[in-house]
Amino acid sequence: MLLFLSALGVSGGPDSMALCVLTAGWKTTGLNSVGTDSSGFIDGLLAIIVDHGLRAESKEEANVVRNRVSEMGIRCEITNCDWPSGKPKQGQLQEAAREKRYQVFHDVCAKHQIRVLFIAHHADDQICQGGTEEWVEDPTNQSPLFTRNRIRMALNHLPSSGFKYELQRAISECRKTRAYVDQVCHSLIHHAVVINHHGYAVIDLQILCPLKIEDICMMKFLSSVLQFVSQRQRQIRGSALKLLMDYIRAFPCKNSVTAAGCYLCPDPGSRGSRVLVCCSVDFASPLKMESFETHSFRQQEYCVTNELEKIIEDAKSYANRMVLDASNVHFLDVNPESVLDEAKRLNIISESTYSSILVLQKQETDRFRSKVGVISDPASKQKPEISTTFGKSLQPGQCCYFMDRFILTWKLNDKMDRDIVSDLVDYDIDFSEEAQKFSCSSCVVHHDNVLEVRYMIESDWLYLAELSKYPLSRNLTEYEVISANGNTQMIEKTAPYLNYASVSAKKALVLLKSIPVAARRSLPVLINQQRNLICIPCVKFRNCPCLMVHVEFKPKIPFGGGHSSFI
Repeated sequence: MLLFLSALGVSGGPDSMALCVLTAGWKTTGLNSVGTDSSGFIDGLLAIIVDHGLRAESKEEANVVRNRVSEMGIRCEITNCDWPSGKPKQGQLQEAAREKRYQVFHDVCAKHQIRVLFIAHHADDQICQGGTEEWVEDPTNQSPLFTRNRIRMALNHLPSSGFKYELQRAISECRKTRAYVDQVCHSLIHHAVVINHHGYAVIDLQILCPLKIEDICMMKFLSSVLQFVSQRQRQIRGSALKLLMDYIRAFPCKNSVTAAGCYLCPDPGSRGSRVLVCCSVDFASPLKMESFETHSFRQQEYCVTNELEKIIEDAKSYANRMVLDASNVHFLDVNPESVLDEAKRLNIISESTYSSILVLQKQETDRFRSKVGVISDPASKQKPEISTTFGKSLQPGQCCYFMDRFILTWKLNDKMDRDIVSDLVDYDIDFSEEAQKFSCSSCVVHHDNVLEVRYMIESDWLYLAELSKYPLSRNLTEYEVISANGNTQMIEKTAPYLNYASVSAKKALVLLKSIPVAARRSLPVLINQQRNLICIPCVKFRNCPCLMVHVEFKPKIPFGGGHSSFI
């Protein structure tokens, strides 16, 4: 079996071909260089080529790219896209293709257990133009249907020879501003916020408010926190971000607010000095669950290569050397609409460049306004879907990614775990072999069961409270418990599994008290097909002592943006 440590996303364009040249050189030269395999390809490196299948000639182009990349000594894999709901419409073509492409990258990396994916973007085509490498130009990059293409083509036809130079200067200053904002944001992440392993965050206003953070830095920080907690691909913007800014600047915090898939409120017991940020189930996306093979998660969890650690360490070292002073950053207090005006005032761009950009801006604005009156998006008329309490099915031994936040798996053992037995010796429970067999025969979970995963609801912890009272009612022949689905069920006092379930409920309630009520609602629970509660893995409650469940908060979107995969 071939082992790949790194992958390249290759489209065949000048940016990805330049990436191939640089990566091949990096892997084969220097002190840490690698050799080649029996086929002559560079060890541990795979190029992923995505054939979107949106044009008749795309298959031939993918083969051309594979041949050129293979000649560099890089093994290639072409993946063809399926469009089960039909190919995307023209207006959503580029965005849909991009989403599909990154899903392919994710799937291929998961299949080969690849830890690092490299992709490239270019400011222009100088690297390949100055060298000897050929690239494949996607015809859709020349289509005037897309805004990016129209702007690119218009810029190429501008007569001013200094236009590109001045534009690059302005971009460089914007990049410097972004670097400063990221620097401040990273500092705030380390000092003013705590991430709990149950998937919620706590912002310390006593640390945050006295710092007098610039608005642009505070916006980035808050967007990062909310994106991490909600796991939404797009960061919060516009009026919602302004609402959030006003909320966070008010000290002490007294009210609650919902924004960008998150619920914010004063952290209990803090008297408004801390803000609790948790995933809002009421406004979250519909229940989402992605299944994968258990072994890949386990191997990925511990397979952290020295190569990856070195890349991360080098990146941190480089960032630490790039400490910026606010006095050298030009656009910190400038509204996005005024960046061009400020660039002209600072002589970063000339009057002619300024005027040319304004003309392009007006053309695109007019074009957009004319489309708004004609095009009606049917999706915009649909009511947003509200998350329900109905679960998603999970087979025993199967791993799943629940809402892009939690990795979850379960199985049923033939015997009770020794750790469970030793943990419960003080609770006067019969753990003899005969009792275990009798308990398992009357258990609510079986090997052929399919459990379902859903969010925790209020009746779940009410059920725990009722269940925990069981041993105290020794004179009853039947025991009444309000189940998690809201119904009242009568359980015989002699039911063997009830002893264990009651003790488990007691211990779970102790752990549950440490989790704020608002944060509990986004935790995963397991139920059976009768909608009865079986397990709350985050607080270690389970109805059956033979039920083994693993849950871990492993968000796909890292703190600060980007994309991570633990599959």
